[in-house]
Amino acid sequence: IREQFAKLPLARERGYKPGTFSFNSGTGRCPTCGGNGFEHVEMQFLSDVYLRCGDCNGRRYRAVTLEVMLRGADGREASIADVLEMTITEALQFFGDLPELQARLAPLAEVGLDYLKLGQPVPTLSGGEAQRLKLAGHLADTSAKPTLFLFDEPTTGLHFDDIAKLLRAFRRLLDGGHSLLVIEHNLDVIRAAEWIVDLGPEGGDAGGQIIAEGTPDALRRHGASHT
Repeated sequence: IREQFAKLPLARERGYKPGTFSFNSGTGRCPTCGGNGFEHVEMQFLSDVYLRCGDCNGRRYRAVTLEVMLRGADGREASIADVLEMTITEALQFFGDLPELQARLAPLAEVGLDYLKLGQPVPTLSGGEAQRLKLAGHLADTSAKPTLFLFDEPTTGLHFDDIAKLLRAFRRLLDGGHSLLVIEHNLDVIRAAEWIVDLGPEGGDAGGQIIAEGTPDALRRHGASHT
C-alpha cells in the first residue's frame, strides 16, 4: 500500500518514498506522538492515560503527508491515514483494481476478519483473532512448504457464518498439503475433523484422560464420550 502512495505524482515530486508513509519510522509520521496517534501519560496512583495526539488528531501522520491522495477503484480518494481506517471489506473495494493487494487482503476476509481495520493495533486483537490473522498470512503465501499448524480454540467469539468461513480456510490449508491440529469444543469443527482425540471425562482435575479416539462416526457410537 505504501508503494502505491509513493508512485503518485505528488509523492514523486516531493521525493517521498514508501517509508514516508510508514507510521513506524520515517519522516512522514507525526513527530509529536511518533506515529502512535496518542500520547502516553504516566499516572502515579492511577492507571496510565492515553490521550489523542493534539498535533495529528490521532491520524499518525504529518499534515503534508496526508496531502497525498490515492484514488481507489470505487472512485473515492483517500490519504494513507484514511486507508488505515478502512475495514478489510472497504479496502477490498478500494483496491479492487490491484490484484497483488487483493491477494493479500482476500485471505483476511476468508477467515472472518473482514471487520478489522487495516491499521488496527495487534495488541487489541483477541486470541482467536490473532490466530486467524496468522492463518490469513499463510493462506496468502502459496509457496510455503507443508507445515503442521496448531490452533487453540480459534472459533472463540465467532458467529456461525464466520465458523463456516474458518472451516473453508482450514480446507484450503489441507488442500495445500498442510496438517492441522486443533483444540476445539465447537461441534461443527469437531464434525469436520478427520480424526478426534476426545479428552475427559470432565474438565480440570476431573479430566485429562483419553476417553475415545477415531473418526466422528466412531465417536458417535462411543457410549462414554460426551462429545
